Amino acid sequence: MDQPDTPNPQTRGDDVGRLIAQLELLQNSLSRVGEGMSALGDNAIRQSKDSENIAAHLLAVEAVLTVVIRQIPVDIAEVRAEVDRRSQGNGDEGEVDPLVMRLAEDLIKRSDD
Repeated sequence: MDQPDTPNPQTRGDDVGRLIAQLELLQNSLSRVGEGMSALGDNAIRQSKDSENIAAHLLAVEAVLTVVIRQIPVDIAEVRAEVDRRSQGNGDEGEVDPLVMRLAEDLIKRSDD
């Protein structure tokens, strides 16, 4: 009659040692993931602040342009031509970005308000 395998104390100790080593590796890996996530969070906060700064600058420039355009009338056809000229060589095969054109036209139109 076969006897059930009895656990060898040495084998058990080796298994526990391997388990502890794997847990330590897992802990180190999770620690590195945590550090990476923290760095990503810091970058996101910094980019958010940079975006707010850019938005503030754009609003200031728009305000100044609006005042200048009210004092010196601007031909919208010339603005369109300038947007088209500046769009050349932007890697878009010479196509004008419709958003850029709409923003430029909107700036001129809002100066009439």
